[in-house]
Amino acid sequence: MSSRINHRKLVFFLLLAQLSRAFVTINVVRPSPTCRPTSDVTRRSRTSTNDRLYVIPLSKFSDSMSFLSKEVGDEYRCCIDSNGRFWNNDDDRYYELGIVEEQDLPQLCKFVVATFGADAISLSTNMNNLERMLLNPAAEFLNGYSNLVAFAEVYSGTRQRILDRIQHNNNILPPSLDGLSPQEKITKAERDSLILILSRPNADASNQELDIIATIELRLQPCDAKIPFSIPWLDRVERRMGTMIGLGADRGASDLQPYLSNLCVSDKYRGQKIGRALVRCVENITRTCWKYNRIYLHVDEDNIAALKLYQSEGYRDVGHRWNPFWSGRAADIGYFVKTLT
Repeated sequence: MSSRINHRKLVFFLLLAQLSRAFVTINVVRPSPTCRPTSDVTRRSRTSTNDRLYVIPLSKFSDSMSFLSKEVGDEYRCCIDSNGRFWNNDDDRYYELGIVEEQDLPQLCKFVVATFGADAISLSTNMNNLERMLLNPAAEFLNGYSNLVAFAEVYSGTRQRILDRIQHNNNILPPSLDGLSPQEKITKAERDSLILILSRPNADASNQELDIIATIELRLQPCDAKIPFSIPWLDRVERRMGTMIGLGADRGASDLQPYLSNLCVSDKYRGQKIGRALVRCVENITRTCWKYNRIYLHVDEDNIAALKLYQSEGYRDVGHRWNPFWSGRAADIGYFVKTLT
């Protein structure tokens, strides 16, 4: 009986782990005291298109990094101007690059799930009209349930990853790891991600939601090539399991370095270099504020567009993979690094 229970627990963990990993997008020194806002930031009072924009504009930190400096030039920023704004050609209202806050999380997670998709079932194109009429209600029900589970998982994981940052006045400082043990450093880094979004208030004044078109995340991550889960504590569990079979023991498991993840751009706005601009932005924060000279990411090498983007920006394959027997096709996911100069 006990062996059967243990087996069920293992199966449950592996299913939960794979679901969590599916919603981590695989594409992404002492801190300087100048990496704080150039002025006091009062929540919900923003220099932006509308007071309903809750995010902290990245322009508040313009003295901390060169990305928004006019000397850097528009060519480097691609489609973002020196105020951290992206202008939509369809109207005169701009999107603003900012740091996500707790109030924004439900809207951010809805955007992530909607953009990546969480449909469990798609009906075959070979079905006739009668078959579609009979099966479509069941498929819609299951897909609705799948989206609900996906949203709950993404929301829970995202909130855990930014917990320390939102509790200690959002800024662009790296996690403070001084005096901590290696495991304590990992645990601390798990709760201190920096998430940027490109957004603006919804044009409908009665709609209090943000209009989000892109997001990207920067965090510290061990350099053992492990593909991170959305929910941080699952990473700790999998690392322990990996240690038991000899994975990660001699490949950077204790070396925390900046890690780019969850780069996501709305379908409608792809092809306008928004993704490239966000990659360069977090690289700039990594180098000028966090004071690191390397940044890592994972990318599905079947995603040709993402792969070409990263390679053109100077990312190179590290040469090893996280590939435990339970991780499915993890070995097919590229692990890349860029040296920042």
